[in-house]
Amino acid sequence: ENNSNALELSIALSKIGLIDDCHFVSHEVGHVAFKENPSVIENLIGMDGTMCRGGYFHGVLAAYFHDVQEDGDPFPSDYNTVCNDLIGTSNYQDCVHGLGHGMVHYFEEDLESSLQMCQDMSFYQDVLCTGGVMMQYTDNVLTRQGISKNVISNLCLQSELDIVDFVECNVSTGITLAFFTDHDFEEGSKLCELIENKQGQNYCLEGLRFEIQDSEKFKAEPLTLDKREKYQPQFVEGGSKVIDIQSPAIISNFQFEPKARLISFVIDRPQYVAMYIPNEFLSSKMIVAVNGQIPDELEVKGNVLGERVSMIRFVPDDSGLVMISPLS
Repeated sequence: ENNSNALELSIALSKIGLIDDCHFVSHEVGHVAFKENPSVIENLIGMDGTMCRGGYFHGVLAAYFHDVQEDGDPFPSDYNTVCNDLIGTSNYQDCVHGLGHGMVHYFEEDLESSLQMCQDMSFYQDVLCTGGVMMQYTDNVLTRQGISKNVISNLCLQSELDIVDFVECNVSTGITLAFFTDHDFEEGSKLCELIENKQGQNYCLEGLRFEIQDSEKFKAEPLTLDKREKYQPQFVEGGSKVIDIQSPAIISNFQFEPKARLISFVIDRPQYVAMYIPNEFLSSKMIVAVNGQIPDELEVKGNVLGERVSMIRFVPDDSGLVMISPLS
């Protein structure tokens, strides 16, 4: 309750302009909460991840991994299950993103090790985790070394990162600069333009613009838990593989028949559904149907971000049974 009250106060202060944005303040609230009660899940269950855009969750995870590192303990082998008690809630994605923040606290300047831990998770877990890694990494470097042309140009080197991580790193640089400049686009733009790599500069501006717009949107019309997207991974083949599902709707009765390449589940409301499915689980030709009808809004994309993963996104007209099956 005290943690929720602290976040409510942070939101109020940001709305009246006494602080720029409550997101990073809520990181500190999360740090303090974990120090007082060193249990990740006990600090997260019952909290509202929409408050201050998940910053409290990021702070709790960062504090957890910081303590593991300070104690000289090995990196937790069960790190990818730390958030599992939150699966099925909209808070699960804040927790997985927070893992990325925490990894940087553990591995510090060893960016490659943090990214590898993210990559060992499922496709969308990796996306969320890598976003947290890059936000914490860019914040750490710019805080410790200051912002200069040399520092910011060498922050996300194209020669050292694959294309996906290069993009994410520069976008995160823009997000970080938004906080450094009190979400002032003109001031942030001047700093993005210090980046020598033109592509990196453009991605930085993209991240800066996104963060400013997202911050303003949160202050004007905060998301609610009911409306917010829920990340609901489905573990198959004994838990060794994951089918990632995102939707404001609640997923239930999930079934997967690997030999038939048949996936089915029930949605409780007509809200968009986005899925990331390992290619090995899909037929090259398939039918996506809701209550036996093919949705009007349906998008299928293979090898997303160069990975052997396909995206299926659709907007159903009704709640009910979803079936993805081979086209015979």
